[in-house]
Amino acid sequence: MKVDFIFDVASPNAYMVYKILPEFQKKTGAEFDYIPCLLGGIMHLTNNKPPFVAFAEVENKMKYQQVEMTRFIKKHSLNDFKFNSNFPMKTINIQRGLIAAKELDVFEAYLECIISAVWEKNLNMADDETLYKTIDEAGLDSTKFQEIITSQACKDKLIENTQSAVDAGVFGVPTFIYKDEIFFGKDHLDQLEDALKA
Repeated sequence: MKVDFIFDVASPNAYMVYKILPEFQKKTGAEFDYIPCLLGGIMHLTNNKPPFVAFAEVENKMKYQQVEMTRFIKKHSLNDFKFNSNFPMKTINIQRGLIAAKELDVFEAYLECIISAVWEKNLNMADDETLYKTIDEAGLDSTKFQEIITSQACKDKLIENTQSAVDAGVFGVPTFIYKDEIFFGKDHLDQLEDALKA
């Protein structure tokens, strides 16, 4: 049972899903293919807007979304989570780095160090110097990453991933695709579980 996981480190909800996926995998036996996309590109291509823009004037909804997030954090004991003070953050090089990490066969190590830097350590990973320093501190080779990240092939791959996600029906992240059906958001993993069990 293979599931595509469409994500961008820019999303706090993507972080939360990432943290609970190991438990979900044990429970369902599903295998996840992490597909890095550019959230800004998805939003642009689908005419979507992030909640903090779309509902900026709906005070009660904005308050409720914070309550909902707090409940999710408590339920799953995501005690290391810190909302990044640089949000919203441009993640284009971070996401290209995920493509590079697959090529270098260090995907899990790279993703762990980057996503924790953004959503646990409050670092500004949109800053290239901070990005490459974080890569080095994780025991990875930032020089190799930089070579791939700045290549046209890597840039094209991120564009391709983003367009393919939109073509499949994706309008935001985190999104899962299983048997050509999409499951959007951290709050619908139960529906994905039902589909996997069926």
